[in-house]
Amino acid sequence: MWTRDLLKMNAKQVLRNNYWMALLVAFVASLLAGGSSNIGPTLTFNYTTGSDHYNYQYGYDRTVLPYFGAVAAAAFGFVLIAMVVGVLFSVFVSNPVTVGKCRYFMESRVGNAPFSSLFSAFGGPAYRNVVKVMFMKNLFIFLWSLLFVIPGIYKAYQYRMVDYLMAENPYMTYQRALELSRQMTDGEKFNIFILELSFFGWLFLGALACGIGVFFVNPYIEATFAELYAALRAKAFATGMTDASELSDFMRY
Repeated sequence: MWTRDLLKMNAKQVLRNNYWMALLVAFVASLLAGGSSNIGPTLTFNYTTGSDHYNYQYGYDRTVLPYFGAVAAAAFGFVLIAMVVGVLFSVFVSNPVTVGKCRYFMESRVGNAPFSSLFSAFGGPAYRNVVKVMFMKNLFIFLWSLLFVIPGIYKAYQYRMVDYLMAENPYMTYQRALELSRQMTDGEKFNIFILELSFFGWLFLGALACGIGVFFVNPYIEATFAELYAALRAKAFATGMTDASELSDFMRY
């Protein structure tokens, strides 16, 4: 049985020996795998028909209105390309970096993990599987979110351990990763939510320093959730959800 205090105490102990490396890893990961934003500007043109003469009263020339269509088309094309590039970057770069970040903080629990662990998901046959599993996880969360917001949030917590499972066993199928994560988080989702809430005070204080302080808090948060995975992993072994043939302490890629 885990508690928030125990997880945080263990996280602080881990960071005591490698905080600055953990800070660097968390910072680079936030740059490469940070939250993406939706770009969806709406261009609206309101005008009234009537005179074909210049309307100086309202400050526009109707003869230039046809050019607005070309500008709007160009803007739409730019936005569409940006969205496609953003999705591809997220699928092929951000998601594997997220897995590598989880691996780094998991390895840090037993020793000084190298910075290269952040990029451990890249290269080799496992990369394609990591990309596939993470894509399927996010796709399922997105599809559930289309029903209403709440189901999407529920699924996000249900699949919370997928990133760590892929960090430990990058060859696991997406069906098994989703299934095992569901089992590991069964009865734990509300506790995980409360654990997240417990960091809001730290994040608020970090945001007061022009947001810079948040970067110093991130290693603490990441180390704590690595401890959470370790606790849920131990529970999964104890209850027969998995065994050493599936999760063998960081399989090499």
